[in-house]
Amino acid sequence: MTERTPGGCAAAALATAELAALAVIFLSWWGDTYFNWDPQYVGPRVGPYVQKMGMVAALAAVTALAAVVRRTWRMAWAQALIVALALAAMAGTHVLGTSAHSKQQRQACNAGLAASYCTNTR
Repeated sequence: MTERTPGGCAAAALATAELAALAVIFLSWWGDTYFNWDPQYVGPRVGPYVQKMGMVAALAAVTALAAVVRRTWRMAWAQALIVALALAAMAGTHVLGTSAHSKQQRQACNAGLAASYCTNTR
């Protein structure tokens, strides 16, 4: 019978919690951006949501470094994977958020919104 190495379940549990946090952050941005019936609604900028994802990535990087120091390799690899996924999620959310925000601004201006950014969109 093989001996179990410590930290395998903890690495999986922590990675699952971090992935859930990334999903909640993305879904909260998505809901704030797309779930409104007002034609003049301009959703929030994506920056604060990307910063929250960056905090998840930073915490995972610190945890990965601590795992390397303690020589718990499963935890280190799991956290390195989370850092890579968080960075990819940050980049994708930034691209989607920037285009969605500018599209919503154009649509709101075309619907009659009188805002300072509506001067060049009509």
